[in-house]
Amino acid sequence: MRGEGYSIWLIPTGEVYQKLSEIISQLSEKYSAPNFEPHVTLIGDLLGSKEEVISKTARLADLLKPFEIKLKKADYFDEYFRCLFIRAEKTDELIQVNDIAREIFARKSDPEYLPHSSLIYGNFDSEIKEKILTNLGKEFNLSFEVKSLHLFSTTGEIKDWYEIKEFPLSS
Repeated sequence: MRGEGYSIWLIPTGEVYQKLSEIISQLSEKYSAPNFEPHVTLIGDLLGSKEEVISKTARLADLLKPFEIKLKKADYFDEYFRCLFIRAEKTDELIQVNDIAREIFARKSDPEYLPHSSLIYGNFDSEIKEKILTNLGKEFNLSFEVKSLHLFSTTGEIKDWYEIKEFPLSS
């Protein structure tokens, strides 16, 4: 599966990063799926020149103060990039941050924001996803403070994705 353009990721830190990273690595190894950095996508599929996207991401970071993300309940869809994930609580703060990002990147007509942290990418049937959730559990109580935005190039294969720059939020 291939991505396109750029994405702004909210990357957990500390114990939450370690825990998610471990789960993602184990699942990717067991199910021959791609390994990736734990993250909650703030906004993705950003097209345009690298300079333009960097400039808009810097503007966005300047408008935001640090905020918290709470990861609560595991879920899955029949979609490659939302195969199995933990839903992030849709706090007013997180929705507002996404709204500001949509405004800056002229993406107001995007589908409703579904904040989540993916655990595995792929096309697996429901039985496999249910089996994974039986082992992992469906309830999570993980939270982390977002102190910066991470701009990633998400063009091409997942193994080719890379971080372009980290933008600290204004305090």
